[in-house]
Order: sequence, then structure tokens, then C-alpha cells
Amino acid sequence: MHRPGAGDYARAVGSVFRVAALAALIALAGCSQAPAPPAAKLWTLFDVQTLYANGATAAKPLAPDDGLPGGIPLGDLSDGMGLVGHVALADGYQTTFVTTEVWSNYPQVWMQPAYVPVTGWVDGLPTLLGGPPWHPIFSVGPESGFYSPFWQIVYAQVPADAVPGTFTSAKQILDGGYPLTPSQGETLPLIPSGFPTVPGPGPGESASAPPTGWWDGAKISFLNFGAATFSWDEANVVQEIPFYVFTVEGADGQPHAPAEIFPVLGTVPFGTPVQPPDPNTQTSAPTIDGVARYVAYWRVYTVPVPSFATVFAPPGTDLANELTAAGDPPTGQYSDTFTGYSATELAPYLGMVAIDKLDPATGLPACFASVGVLEGCTWLESQQALQDNLDLSAAQSTGITFAGPVTQVRTTPVKPL
Repeated sequence: MHRPGAGDYARAVGSVFRVAALAALIALAGCSQAPAPPAAKLWTLFDVQTLYANGATAAKPLAPDDGLPGGIPLGDLSDGMGLVGHVALADGYQTTFVTTEVWSNYPQVWMQPAYVPVTGWVDGLPTLLGGPPWHPIFSVGPESGFYSPFWQIVYAQVPADAVPGTFTSAKQILDGGYPLTPSQGETLPLIPSGFPTVPGPGPGESASAPPTGWWDGAKISFLNFGAATFSWDEANVVQEIPFYVFTVEGADGQPHAPAEIFPVLGTVPFGTPVQPPDPNTQTSAPTIDGVARYVAYWRVYTVPVPSFATVFAPPGTDLANELTAAGDPPTGQYSDTFTGYSATELAPYLGMVAIDKLDPATGLPACFASVGVLEGCTWLESQQALQDNLDLSAAQSTGITFAGPVTQVRTTPVKPL
């Protein structure tokens, strides 16, 4: 991971605004020759709060025309009571993630600086002004199109006798000319006043008030998903990783994206060979303290369920009903043994896609015979499995990216570093 210095940052910021200005001029010059590109749009948790306050429901779609059938429901970010956890498959097992921001038609997203005043360094570690906890000074607010929850922590060495709470804006830090030391990247989504308290990082842990920082002279709350959750290049552009969503063709001839089919998290950029799994953790994502650290910035790709694949959706389940409503009802004769199981008991497999050969007698893979043999199916449950078994030229890159920090891997909470 590249960690640019202060000079790199200044050049990168200047480059960003020069590119933005040039793009605007090109758009103006060519507006009579070609249709305007789709408008870029960002939704933050501030926008979520406003939409709910104005009467929107959880079903309201965000970015409905950007390549993902139905867009992203507002309720995928928050149900009005807090963040909403969603299950996805990664490296053959289930993970839980939350969605904090959604971008539409953004070709790229930038990491921005967040300043932390320090009075010096001891054994290579910063001494925070006023002591812990830290209160980062964010350089960009949620109303800006350049906002993202991806920050580079930049330590600003201020006078040792500075009064804690003196520095509350990026302008103060930059105008002061203090020595700057760029450091790690952190995923810290800003949240509005009154946003519900944040659940503890582990099962059974109590909720707590979110931490606070500063933006433009005023206190602001944020969520902390920690470091090692994204990487960036020399221009501070955050690297995107694919988030695969399966689609089925409905009776209307259009693709549908059933919410009950598990999406798949990637670990490397689209089209890049997947790294071999760590033999100790069986994951292709980097691990820290034995827990996989998946990224938090994703681009949505749609992947049609191929004709030779079968979605596990026994009759009577919500997924079977959803597929039927879309005009693509499940086919094949499921064993009666599945009727004795609850949705909770079927949850480890319900919504997974298998590519095993069909049994002519049932029209289903032989491994669908009972719950006890489902584990033996060949499932599309990882980026590696998708790349090995599908022609991903049929996958479509959408105009949607989102911040989706992973909060749990298997049953292990992913705590901030």
C-alpha cells in the first residue's frame, strides 16, 4: 500500500481540481455534439436521514437506472433505527457487511485527509494533543461531491503548550504551517446528529455513543471501521473491488436481482487473478490477528445465473416466492425432507448458486437431495469460483459503487484496528 507524503498530497489535490475543472470545460465545449453523461450522485447517511424525514420508505431505490435492477433500496443503508447488516459470500463462507454511502456514476472516489493534532512522538508513536481518544479534523464535509468515508490520517505536530480543542478546522492546521506526517488510511463515515447509537462490535455487546471529531469548526460524529480496509494510488484514488450480484431473467425478458440470492465479495480488482488462500485462514483476503480484512469500497457487477446453474430455493421459502414473482420460478422436484426445516435451518445454503450436473429424475443437482449433502455441492461462493467456472465477459459493470465495511467474518466480529 502506497502512503504518500505531504508533498504528494498537495500535488494530488491540485491535480484533482485541475482534472475536475478540465472535465467541466470539456463538457461545456462538447455539449452540443454529444449527450451529457449521466449525472453523478452521492448518498450519505445524512441524505438517508433527510429522505426518511421527508416521508421516504425503506423501499425507495437509490441509483435505480445505473445497471443494478431495482437499484439499492434506501433500507439497505438504514432502516431508520440504525445500520442494516447484510450477508454476502466470500472465500466460501458468510460475511456480514453494512452500507454507509452509495455513489452513482462516479468513475473514482478519493481518499481525503483527516488531521490529528499531536505534540510529538515517542518510540515512533504519536502523542495526541489532550490525550486519547482522538478527535480527527475532517477536511471535507458530507455536502461535498468529493466527500468519502476514506481518510488518510495526517498527524499535525502542534506546540506542546497548545490547548486541547483549539484546532477544529483543516484551515487552522494548514494556515498554521505545522509539520505534517501522513499515516494510515481509515474508514470513518460521518453521521448526522441524532443518528441511532452504534451497536457494539461483538454479539451481545451494548450500544455506545459514536466518537466525535471536527469539521469546519463544529463537532461531528463518525463511525469507526478502522484501518486496513482500503488501498489507494499515487493520486489518492481508492481502489475498487468487485461486488458480484446474481441476476435472473424474468418473464418480461428483463434481468432481476433477487435480494435473497447471496452476493459474492471479491478480494482483487475485476479480471485480476485471485491470490491463493492463506492456509491458516482459508481466505484470499489479507488477515490481521487471524481475521480476514476485506475492503470497504466496492463496485457492483451483475452476473447472470447461467443456464447450467441452480439457485437453492426450496418451495415455500421467501426466495422461491421472490423468483416466482419475478417470472422465473424454481424448477425441479425438491425432496419432501426440506419441508421439515425452517428458514433459519436452511439459511446457510438458501440463496446460494450451485453448478453441479442435474439429476434427470428430479431436475436438480444430486446434492440437493437433503440438507445433509448440501455441503458437497459446487457452489459459486467466491471470486475464485466465479472466475474458474463462469465466463465473466457476461458480467456487467454498473455505475454503482458503495462503502460497505465488513463487520463480521464467519462468526468473528471485525473490530477496528
